[in-house]
Amino acid sequence: VPSALLSLSNVTDQFALLSFKSFVIRDPYNVLSNWNSNISFCDWNGVSCSHGSQRVVALNLSGKALEGTLSPYISNLSILQVLDLSNNSFHGDLPIDFSRLPQLENLSIRKNNFEGLIPQTVNHCRGLQRLSAGENQIHGSIPKFLGNLSELKHLNIGGNRLTGTIPVAFANLTKLQWFDISENQIQGNIPAEFGSLTHLMGFNVEINNLTGTLPESLFNLSALLGLSFMDNQLTGHLPKDGGRFLANLIYLSLSDNNFDGPFPPSFSNATGLQYIGAGANKFSGPIPLELGSLTQLRQLYLQSNMLTNVPGN
Repeated sequence: VPSALLSLSNVTDQFALLSFKSFVIRDPYNVLSNWNSNISFCDWNGVSCSHGSQRVVALNLSGKALEGTLSPYISNLSILQVLDLSNNSFHGDLPIDFSRLPQLENLSIRKNNFEGLIPQTVNHCRGLQRLSAGENQIHGSIPKFLGNLSELKHLNIGGNRLTGTIPVAFANLTKLQWFDISENQIQGNIPAEFGSLTHLMGFNVEINNLTGTLPESLFNLSALLGLSFMDNQLTGHLPKDGGRFLANLIYLSLSDNNFDGPFPPSFSNATGLQYIGAGANKFSGPIPLELGSLTQLRQLYLQSNMLTNVPGN
């Protein structure tokens, strides 16, 4: 019986893939032309199968200029680990029942025209490590349930039409390395609880409607390579010791906010800094001469502030 069940699963996988193909209305590079019964579906372009059971474990069709909507039958690929449809022209909502894809580790749909909400069923993908859904037309508030995905390392939902606030529940994502909610309409404060995400390397909240002050706890995250708060309505002083623990920081963007007070000399501790953007704020006092020791610095923007003593060199 097991072998009969196995072949039934294989038929289910093949049917799901053919259904996916039938929902594609444009395939300019003929990527799906070998998706037919002449060869095993495990040999179809973009499909990877497990060795033993010959079940589909990955569907990678990134950057193939495919256009169409998604078939709900993708939900039948029950041991799928990777679904990468990034850089295409898919549209419509996400009709996938993710509760039937419990082994999914990588969901990449960035740079399409997907609409609607992030499906609640994503909550069931407890092994999800990468959720990359930036640059679509996804709307609604940022779902709190994403804070349950404790294996998540990469979360990119930037460049959508998301509203509401940043869920404090995201502080539970203790393995998170990359966080990008840029270019949405997110409001409210940046939760101080983010200071517990010690693996964080990239934090990008630029071009939103965020208010309040920057939590000091963020500046203790020594793994950070990039921090961008540009183009919000953030206020207050930067922490005096802001750069003290950010030895690995390469990119710091603070422009177009309402930050005031002195620009902390402690950022000279980030000896690898290549970019500082702090223009169009209300910084005052002297420009810290310590910044002159940043030998890797390529771009420094401090215009439209109330800073004094612009150094000659």
